[in-house]
Amino acid sequence: MEVDERIKRASGVPMLHLEYRKLFAINGLIDDFVLYGKPSDYVEFSRAVEAAIRGKTVATLYTASHIRIEIDSDSEAGILMTSLQNQDNRYPSVSDWEQRDILRIWGSPAVLEQLRLFLLDLAGRGKGYSYLAEFSEEYACHQSSPEWRLHVLY
Repeated sequence: MEVDERIKRASGVPMLHLEYRKLFAINGLIDDFVLYGKPSDYVEFSRAVEAAIRGKTVATLYTASHIRIEIDSDSEAGILMTSLQNQDNRYPSVSDWEQRDILRIWGSPAVLEQLRLFLLDLAGRGKGYSYLAEFSEEYACHQSSPEWRLHVLY
């Protein structure tokens, strides 16, 4: 845990823990994420999504891991898309690929609104978990987006 993240946790700022795993599938190596947090952490996540929708700018959510989450509203994206990337989304070497540290989420304002409501609902359910793919009956996650499992700890 980096120094600034320890300060944020000590100050009581909500802090999601993001676990990144590489899984082997039939079509190769895939990214997989498990997010752990208290209900208040998921409320904070929903606020970041709302900021991206309303602010028309990228909203950043820092986690207790080295990976941060960036949320962007893109009126052209009719589905929810997520991808682990680096700042420039360029990978001239394997080392650059291994150093990815930004989990980007984007979708249209309507898609992101469904995600925001899903996160609030998740926070209100109590202990348990859900998959990001369950965020909406109307919208879907892009088929190449990594899988996310979102745990509410208590």
